[in-house]
Amino acid sequence: MTPMRVALMIGGCWVIPTFISFLPIMQGWNSIGIDHLINERRFNNSSNTTSCVFMVNKPYALTCSLVAFYIPLVLMVLAYQRIYITARAHALQISMLQRAGGAGTSAAGTSGGVSAGAPDSADHQRNHRMRTETKAAKTLCIIMGCFCLCWAPFFVTNVVDPFIDYTVPEQLWAACLWLGYINSMLNPILYAFLNKSFRRAFLIILCCGRQRYRRPSILGSGAPCTATQINGSTHVLNPDDRSP
Repeated sequence: MTPMRVALMIGGCWVIPTFISFLPIMQGWNSIGIDHLINERRFNNSSNTTSCVFMVNKPYALTCSLVAFYIPLVLMVLAYQRIYITARAHALQISMLQRAGGAGTSAAGTSGGVSAGAPDSADHQRNHRMRTETKAAKTLCIIMGCFCLCWAPFFVTNVVDPFIDYTVPEQLWAACLWLGYINSMLNPILYAFLNKSFRRAFLIILCCGRQRYRRPSILGSGAPCTATQINGSTHVLNPDDRSP
């Protein structure tokens, strides 16, 4: 992923909420047509006090919920349908490679011949890549599943409430809202638990970048290395490994 694409994605995360939340609410578009209901609920006769009441009209509730949840949900379902099909195909290929590898090893052992190292290495790399992609798909599925389960009650209530004359109890609103907040609490836990790279990054951040949590270099020390060719293949040599 290029830095430009990352910048566009991060910028979109700020621009979209600005247009569906900040700007309409600051302009009062969410309360058009329901100002009298807001004024009625703002004043409490029993305690003779006023409170801040946030209510949204039907157009705003539908538009906000569609842009913020339902359209992304449909896109995620379509994307994960394709991911699931690809993951199943990869799992089938992994099974076929494992069976072919076992058959090839048995044939080489009985015939006494020398097995080819390059094809075995290529099959192993492809097998490893397929397993990694399948695991990544499962990780994303769990994360997105938690997102949908945590935020679906809120956005369902947000759409239904204006059509039933705003009779949803405040306790239910609070429960749905806090369930969505719980999703934000779960994200770091899920990422750290399901992905080693995120777990290592969190440890580096929380432990102020201690060296013990950094990925070890495959070359060991940071000493300069030289490259040489042996039988047509390139090898990297550490200064400690070269003869004096």
